[in-house]
Amino acid sequence: MKPARSPRLLGWIGWAGADAMGRLALLTGSTIILSRMLTPHDFGISALVLTIVAVASVCVGAPFEEALAQRRSLRRSHLGAALALSWLVGLVLLVLSVAGGYWLGHLYGEPQMRTLLPVAMLSVFFSGHSDIATALARRLHRFNDVAMATLAGHAIGIALALAIAFAGGGVWALIAQRLLVVVARAFILQWRLGFLILPRWSMSHLGHIGRFARISFFDRLADNLTYLAFNNIVGMLYGVTVLGYVNMAMRLIEPIRGAIIATSHNLAFSYFAGASDHPVRLRERVEPVVANAAFVIAPLFAGLAAVTPILLPIVAGPGWDGAINIAICLAAGAAIVLPARLVYTALSASARPEFSLIGALASFGSTLVILVAASPLGPISVGVSRFVGDSVQAGFAISLQSRHLAWSRFERLGSLLPAWFLSGAMGLVVAGAGYGLAGINRPLALLLSVALGVAVYAGLLAVFARPALRNLLAVVRPGRRTGTIKLES
Repeated sequence: MKPARSPRLLGWIGWAGADAMGRLALLTGSTIILSRMLTPHDFGISALVLTIVAVASVCVGAPFEEALAQRRSLRRSHLGAALALSWLVGLVLLVLSVAGGYWLGHLYGEPQMRTLLPVAMLSVFFSGHSDIATALARRLHRFNDVAMATLAGHAIGIALALAIAFAGGGVWALIAQRLLVVVARAFILQWRLGFLILPRWSMSHLGHIGRFARISFFDRLADNLTYLAFNNIVGMLYGVTVLGYVNMAMRLIEPIRGAIIATSHNLAFSYFAGASDHPVRLRERVEPVVANAAFVIAPLFAGLAAVTPILLPIVAGPGWDGAINIAICLAAGAAIVLPARLVYTALSASARPEFSLIGALASFGSTLVILVAASPLGPISVGVSRFVGDSVQAGFAISLQSRHLAWSRFERLGSLLPAWFLSGAMGLVVAGAGYGLAGINRPLALLLSVALGVAVYAGLLAVFARPALRNLLAVVRPGRRTGTIKLES
């Protein structure tokens, strides 16, 4: 990367880090409160509803975000046409959700789902608008505005959801949190960009983004269908209460995972796109990014897996022990797959999103097969299946033919393996120490475990990967807002 761009990139990373940490604090705080006011049954019901809404959100926004972000020439009409189709699809989904709510309520014997699902589905109109605005912000390198809108949206939505919970809203607080966060983020991002996006039907402009949008859509759909099928199979195999444990485990892991996926993809996509026409140059950009990202991401989740037996009871309170082993598997899977996903980002930046789709489908299939095949093991099969699915997706990224990136399979594995090995070693040390800290105050045990993890990992880096340690110690300073709105009419 050119030196002149480094301060700006560090500024973007700083904002992204602030957003991720802020969201983590807000979501953890809301989980601490809501887990003590609601039951695993409530969390299970909300998981069924919100997973359907998450899949619906993919249909209204995800196809357009990637397609608009990667176009070489973008006009106002492209944005307007994307928003028009997004709202049309959203309207169809809202109508279907009314019938779907009745069916879901009958299937699980929960009549309240008849109203929960349609109300939650209202969020798709705002998530589609937000995704399209995010695509515009990415093209303009306005990552600071994306981070600010996301963090502020979570602050507003979570505060209002907690007010609903304290007013006796019950499971409605969990539904409202999703809806209100999405609404707030859409309005704030629109205001920060200072560019009003209005629907404007145009088949010709939709055709310009059609191929990329279709593949991107199926990629994101496969990813979210994993959660949908996963939750419903878990509910059928083990009941809504165990699904509540799964929901709690995901509330501990997914906020961090989701923030890292979005941030790393958005920043790396912009950087990789500049060399997308030259495989050798692209490889020169991708290889160090993947290696350095692995040294940051893998220890974060390996450490999280190690401290989960201490952390989850602090966050969720008593009665949630069934979520611990599931959360450990989710965190371990994230340590494996998240650094490898940047390979798919590089391919998408080269207009090859189909490889990400194939990886997502492979993960989807393997997750469901293991979930059913391992069901005699009990609820632990839930976590094991997710870990296997993540590992398959990472393995596919490594096994792709080298001609697509001018980067051999062996070199790809070599970029990831050191971080996985050192992070795993650190995680085992911290997990072992956790047993010795079992008799002391949990918050103190958590602090000691985290300090031990940082010290052990730093020592391992100093011995085995000193350049990576220097990168981790680099000072991150905020950058400036960049980019102005200027689109052709």
